[in-house]
Amino acid sequence: AWYLLNIYFNIYNKQVLQVLPLPLPYTITAFQLAFGSLVIFFMWAAKLHPVPKLSAAQLAKIAPLAAGHMLGTVFTNMSLGMVAVSFTHTVKASEPFFTVLLSAFFLGEVPSPLVLGSLVPIVGGVALASLTEVSFNWVGFWSAMASNLLNQTRNVLSKRLLGGEEEEFMDDINLFSVITVLSFLLSLPLMIFAEGVSFSPAFLQSTGLNLQELCVRAALAGLCFHGYQK
Repeated sequence: AWYLLNIYFNIYNKQVLQVLPLPLPYTITAFQLAFGSLVIFFMWAAKLHPVPKLSAAQLAKIAPLAAGHMLGTVFTNMSLGMVAVSFTHTVKASEPFFTVLLSAFFLGEVPSPLVLGSLVPIVGGVALASLTEVSFNWVGFWSAMASNLLNQTRNVLSKRLLGGEEEEFMDDINLFSVITVLSFLLSLPLMIFAEGVSFSPAFLQSTGLNLQELCVRAALAGLCFHGYQK
């Protein structure tokens, strides 16, 4: 299910990014996080999962994870808009390298020689693919690398949060749900500051785009994005 939703997210997301007259990674990110937030509120309202009870101190601990999640999504959309989907995910295949590095730094988990050895073909493969990639450009490459760093930082710190005293009030589904909602709230001022209201229906219609088809594909991308992340 994770692979299937991830594949369709990338297909729909690339279709949306390709037809937009301007690169709008912040707006696309805010839309995806907004769609995920709607799914989460429906989950809580329908009592499919218990609503978490959070204090201000707990929200303060989760806010940095939300910022990392939001920025990681922005950089993923930047990379997908600049290079081929296949190349973005080739670069993102180096995530295990960041996981090992950050787990050692934040959690004190020292990797074994076998684990370190397994990273050599991963890093070497990404380097080889980058050297021979037809659609290569540095913005797309570094955006994908920044997404790796931010997403794996979020994962490692989430693991530490779930393993601490917060485990009594927060399970993994609710932690990700709160991260998603906070990410959406953080993405709004960034979207308005960086891109304004370029994604308005009037603007899109003036460019000759099929607004209904664009919204359907963007909604499907948002659904698949939230699904595979969940």
